[in-house]
Amino acid sequence: MKYNWSIIGHEKQLKLIESDILSENISHAYLLAGPNSVGKNTVAKKLAGILQCSNDFCHACPTCLQIEKGVHLDTIEMIDDKESIKIDDVRKMIERCNMTRQSNYKIFLIQTIERMTTDAANSFLKMLEEPPERTIFILTTNNVRAVLPTIISRVRVMNFALVSAGYLERKLREMYSECDEDTIKKVGLFSLGKTGKAVNLMENPDELANYIKIYSDVIFFLEHKNITERFSYVSDLVEDETKIDTFVTILSNVLRSKILDGENAYEHIDTVLKIDEAMTLIKKNVNLKLVLENLMLSLK
Repeated sequence: MKYNWSIIGHEKQLKLIESDILSENISHAYLLAGPNSVGKNTVAKKLAGILQCSNDFCHACPTCLQIEKGVHLDTIEMIDDKESIKIDDVRKMIERCNMTRQSNYKIFLIQTIERMTTDAANSFLKMLEEPPERTIFILTTNNVRAVLPTIISRVRVMNFALVSAGYLERKLREMYSECDEDTIKKVGLFSLGKTGKAVNLMENPDELANYIKIYSDVIFFLEHKNITERFSYVSDLVEDETKIDTFVTILSNVLRSKILDGENAYEHIDTVLKIDEAMTLIKKNVNLKLVLENLMLSLK
């Protein structure tokens, strides 16, 4: 490919984007759709860099550096802050659209577009129907079914999927040749085909160390049935809720890996279903301690 994307996987999608650029057939709006942590937001930001940089996405000029830091005046980011995107947010976007641009394009990067309220989505739709000249919207979604069909019909949809464990591990070995094999395999397990997650763990040693510690805890509880120790661990988790999602995710990933290996598959499938149920209850703010204790009791 022409540009230095520094992305694991998604070669087909990146080639299609490059084809649009080289053939000068750039869409006024792209929707990058797929699971979270597969690299959609990274691709969106790099695409903005390619379009704005006058030196073939050099990664070194003021434009590239400003976009990377999120401070480029004509590249506006709406980062997913877990809040809904309201009509006032879209009105502010329209105002920015109408301001004089200083760059190649006016680019809007909008994460998790399904966060838009109905009023906001309808207002945004009007902007999509009649976009200002040299204005590009690069949108992402974790759930394309939650996006208004009328919006989907006015954008170029590019689907991003999980990659295989073997492919991910091979790419990690190429990118991080100094890293030991055990760490590569653990990151592959923790990421479960999510390339963005894998790179984030490789680039953040403290977070990776936390994952490895929790992974060791998961393995211990799968090998030891002591309910007192399990419940004590639950109490610690409830005291530090930031670790709950990581614990439940790693537990699920470990058991799914055992299922793929054919190890007590039926027992593990039953537990994975209970984990999925527990994750749903946790998101609904049901009593965390009770949910986690019941989950610990379900471990075979």
